[in-house]
Amino acid sequence: MKHKTGRILTDMCLLTILLGLGTLIFFLLYRSCHQPRMLSLAVTLLTFFYHLAMRLAVGETVTILYRNKSFPQDRLGFRIYSFENGLYRKLKVKKWKTHVISAKPEQFDLNLVSPEELLHNVMQAELVHRIIMALSFVPLLLIIPFGVPWVFIITSTTACLSDSVFVMIQRYNRPKVQHYLALAKKRETPKTSSN
Repeated sequence: MKHKTGRILTDMCLLTILLGLGTLIFFLLYRSCHQPRMLSLAVTLLTFFYHLAMRLAVGETVTILYRNKSFPQDRLGFRIYSFENGLYRKLKVKKWKTHVISAKPEQFDLNLVSPEELLHNVMQAELVHRIIMALSFVPLLLIIPFGVPWVFIITSTTACLSDSVFVMIQRYNRPKVQHYLALAKKRETPKTSSN
């Protein structure tokens, strides 16, 4: 599988810029002609802009902050629970996980990273998507000035659920990566002959 390194991130950045410009244009049009449609378009574009810009910002911030830090695999938020394996089997995560787009596929390619780096990247991606899930509800604050709560509730909930898919994938993959890492370390350990 050939990776298009950076292509998805480049497209996301470009789309974020276009959404930001579109938001600005429709807010300016609304201010000049006071047509409610212009405001609706501006708020819609603003919401999409927020969701994309926030994802880019969270991803890069966590990458910078956690580049050389280890993750506490046994702590409450990162601990893998016994029920998860059965849940992921019922949800058929193994079947559909390969069809999900990754912003940085090179971080999950064992031809490009070591097993230790892969484990770190899996945990980092899980953290990124968990933070994004929480921040997906910030646009609910727009209900106060603009009303129409159902629009913001639907978009925020949909955004949160879409990131839960990535969290599930990382939590599904992590025990497998840990097992692979243990096997790799076992192979590296020199065999001592018993005397």
